[in-house]
Amino acid sequence: MLRRPARIDGHQVSGLPVFSPDWTATLLELGGARPDPAHPLDGVSLAGYLLRNEVPRERDLFWRVRGERALRRGDWKYYRSKAGKDQLFRLADDRRDQADRAAAEPELLAELRASWERVDSGLLPYTTGS
Repeated sequence: MLRRPARIDGHQVSGLPVFSPDWTATLLELGGARPDPAHPLDGVSLAGYLLRNEVPRERDLFWRVRGERALRRGDWKYYRSKAGKDQLFRLADDRRDQADRAAAEPELLAELRASWERVDSGLLPYTTGS
């Protein structure tokens, strides 16, 4: 998906979890531009990781789309379906989201749900359009 001759070789694979807003931040940094401070980006630049072998800081990854929501923290994924059911998955053991761990890990579920709600409260309302 990414190649930069003399800096990034082809045929490499990384297991670093990222999400699409990271690419905006990365491309701005690589182009020498900065986002307007009045409109901070949701993602972080991956340039240090890709070009300078910097270890990225751990962070939550956040999604919301068409009535669904998700938050990933390390190996854990919080997910709420359109039907409103909260689920929890441990991705290291369950890459296909088949084993819901919500009942076994209620405190973690509540913590990840609260993190999702904190992030969401600082964003514009999500609309699906018409």
